[in-house]
Amino acid sequence: MKKLFVYLAANAVALYLISLLLAPNFIITGGIKGYLVAGVIIGLVNSIVKPILKILSFPLVLMTAGLFIIALNVFILVIARYLLNVLAFEGTVMQIGNLPTYLYAAVLIGLGNYIIHKIN
Repeated sequence: MKKLFVYLAANAVALYLISLLLAPNFIITGGIKGYLVAGVIIGLVNSIVKPILKILSFPLVLMTAGLFIIALNVFILVIARYLLNVLAFEGTVMQIGNLPTYLYAAVLIGLGNYIIHKIN
């Protein structure tokens, strides 16, 4: 249970840092609540959808020497943004400007998750 809270908090902190780095193109509104809700959604999508996508895209991951994982992370961000906006938490919206912003954010979230998994 403790690991779950660590991962969710790490996702929220990673999203906050990403929003600082990619400020005009990556915005999460709602303050701390917005980052926590977005972190929970990304954590859930990572734990439910990503393993299925990894299995289905295994040949592409092999052919690209693992670089296709970045595309999977972009897809996870797209799903998370869609879910966050559809579920319509009060005052919480995730806006991502363009494809390069998706790529940078996906790489940074993947790097953050990698670091957290190596620490725990």
